[in-house]
Amino acid sequence: MSLRPPAEPPAVGRPLVERRLLVVGRDPGVTAVIAVGLRPRFETETGTTGAEALAHFAREPLSLIIADLAQGDLDAAFSIRALAARSPDCQIIVIGSIEHAGIVDRLAGLHVYGFFTRPVDFGALVARVSSLSADEDSAENGALALSRSSAKVLEFLSAHYADSFNLQTLARAVGVSPGNMARVFLHDTKRNLRSFRCDVRVEVAKQLLVHEDHKLDRVAEMTGFVDGSHLSRVFRLHTGRSPGQYRIELRSPRPEDARGVYVQRGCGPRRIDPSPVPLRGQSGA
Repeated sequence: MSLRPPAEPPAVGRPLVERRLLVVGRDPGVTAVIAVGLRPRFETETGTTGAEALAHFAREPLSLIIADLAQGDLDAAFSIRALAARSPDCQIIVIGSIEHAGIVDRLAGLHVYGFFTRPVDFGALVARVSSLSADEDSAENGALALSRSSAKVLEFLSAHYADSFNLQTLARAVGVSPGNMARVFLHDTKRNLRSFRCDVRVEVAKQLLVHEDHKLDRVAEMTGFVDGSHLSRVFRLHTGRSPGQYRIELRSPRPEDARGVYVQRGCGPRRIDPSPVPLRGQSGA
């Protein structure tokens, strides 16, 4: 069974919801997996920094912020406070290394409901989000919960979203049979693996379009699509806009506030410059 991304609309649409989730972090694989995994329970957005989020996503009240702190991100507490100030009832979950644990003290007075260290335990993170939204969950939606195998699938996808692999390869990495893994994942997330990975790839592509000046074929290569045409077709089905339109509309007005995005490809994370200034003579899509 192939996991090649489909060109059809995503299996789970975006219903009208009042709860808005912002996932902030410089590792697009992690932020994308979290955002996709919590739809359609939340209307989700992803951003690279708190400053970028303030510019683009803080106009409407936020219900939950999940902030994945970068190494040496000294302004994180200020950015989170600024976001929370615009949404007084917003709940906050922080992801970081052990050295970031002290940031919780600097967020005193805010609604901080968890600190998770890397590597992210997606099962525990989803359980925490479920406990925070328990009062708002309808009987139809039920509680959010991930099995051990589904949590490991999310961990794998956060690092290998751009890689080409089939169901058997993923099952070996997770340590379960392909059929059982697929059934459990569908039960836990209400979507199939191929659709979920395609959604993650689109989310990562969004971040690259905003923070990089790569041509569309290069963005497609970095996110696992066949080529620029394939990415453009799937992107339009997911967002209602072409990649070029999205890039123009979402360009950060303050590129100096975003210091880099980590992209999982090949040998591992690579820091790329998010500035809208063309790099090495490359032009936008």
